[in-house]
Amino acid sequence: MIKYTVHFSNGTQDVWDYLDAETPEEALAFARSLCELEAYEGMKVRTVSIFDVDGNDVAFWQDDELRLLHAASDLLEALEAICDLPADDAGDRTIPAGFLDQARAAIAEVKGGGP
Repeated sequence: MIKYTVHFSNGTQDVWDYLDAETPEEALAFARSLCELEAYEGMKVRTVSIFDVDGNDVAFWQDDELRLLHAASDLLEALEAICDLPADDAGDRTIPAGFLDQARAAIAEVKGGGP
């Protein structure tokens, strides 16, 4: 077993703890199971970071609301770009692949797939 340092945060409060696990992913899964109780040490957890013995950040999780908040400006920018496209004579808009890629990247970020 490896001892990992765990950082629980809600953005204004921080709690540090230690967990023994075989892998960073196992430590993160256990830490997240503590968060499912809706509160850890009296707070709603928004992020969990797992650090190895050398202090390297080896695993990370954030809740859905925080991911959405972080991606909001990218989502807005992608939607504005699509909505600002000129319409043809029939009132239709052709959406360039680059705009769709931008929108897909923002959606993936919200869903936890990264930018």
